[in-house]
Amino acid sequence: MPEQKQQQQPVHPKPLLTVPEQIAHLRSRGVTFDLCTEKAAAAYLSDRTYYFKIASYRILFEKRVGGPRNGQYVNLDFGHLKALASFDRDLRYTLLPLTLDVEHAARSKLVRKVTELENEDGYAISCDYMSSLNHGERRRREGEVAMLASDAFCGDLVRRYGKPSDMPVWVLMELFSFGSFASLYLFCANRWGDEAMRDEHYMLRQAQFVRNACAHSSNMANGFANQSSDVGTNAIVEKALAETGISHRVRTSKMRNPRLKQITTLLYLHSRLVPAGSGRARAIDNMANLQRSIDSILALLPNNDKVQSSLGFLSKLIDNWF
Repeated sequence: MPEQKQQQQPVHPKPLLTVPEQIAHLRSRGVTFDLCTEKAAAAYLSDRTYYFKIASYRILFEKRVGGPRNGQYVNLDFGHLKALASFDRDLRYTLLPLTLDVEHAARSKLVRKVTELENEDGYAISCDYMSSLNHGERRRREGEVAMLASDAFCGDLVRRYGKPSDMPVWVLMELFSFGSFASLYLFCANRWGDEAMRDEHYMLRQAQFVRNACAHSSNMANGFANQSSDVGTNAIVEKALAETGISHRVRTSKMRNPRLKQITTLLYLHSRLVPAGSGRARAIDNMANLQRSIDSILALLPNNDKVQSSLGFLSKLIDNWF
């Protein structure tokens, strides 16, 4: 019988590394272990997180150019990576409740508007909204609702009311995702010629992106140095930023960063939509805790311009809006 050829394993540009290999690789890139020993780093990588997630914060540090240490990171310790990962967690845990607050406030506002308008009964909106969608979008909305028929929390609503076009708007909202609700919000804004709601729809879309990132535990701070946004900043948000006293140069620079722009829009929308009460008070307390996390990182990395600039910007927003 002919000798069977052994199947070759594919060669990947980023091969799987064991924890000791991960630490050795970080050392080879100039990362030190003064603030966090190699033993503690190994335990952290084994039990608390994983390499891909924590190593992503390296992008916030400069690299050496030329010489025997070309390409190595400057003044980067593993302890810095740990601190940034901890801050990022605090940031997500602070922002996620804000997204829930603004979604609830927007839903409440929409229902309040319906009850105040004499020519609305709550059912025609749902029917007209579904009719306004193209075939593909309508099928997606219908599928989104139909999938909840067996859901322990919302299934009874689907079974009771049936198709989305037959539901009152206050039921339809309960079954829609954040993105679908934002679409409905814009439909109502256009239906009623409400310019303020149109602006809020833009902000809700930005809040939706933040909510998704927080809910999926996506790293956020590692992208604060990027400037690649193709979406313009809402004029109302721009005006609110100007009123904080932040310079035009800094505002323009930070709003070119997609993540900072989305977070900024969420912070402003919360200050605009969420009324005084327990939700607003809780947000203020959470923001005070986040401010302490920011202060800790700023003190730890006083010479890192990317970190100082981005977190300093967020600190200004917290001072002005919370």
